[in-house]
Amino acid sequence: MEEQSDKLLSSFAFAVRRRRVELCLTQEELAHRAGVSMRYISLLETQMHQPTLDAINGLSVGLETTMTTLASEIEELLRET
Repeated sequence: MEEQSDKLLSSFAFAVRRRRVELCLTQEELAHRAGVSMRYISLLETQMHQPTLDAINGLSVGLETTMTTLASEIEELLRET
């Protein structure tokens, strides 16, 4: 189960970073848009912290997407690993 959790966290981190880079946003810009700290974004992208539902919602807004789309991207990444 731990391995699956690691893969999930890794996929989440990758999806967030990929979308942030696609939008040409810095971690600081995304943090401002999402209503979280830049440190929190860094911890998420380096797989050092698991996001809350509130954070996922804020990230979706900041990344100009929906939680559903973000979850779909994460599921796709999970299937690839």
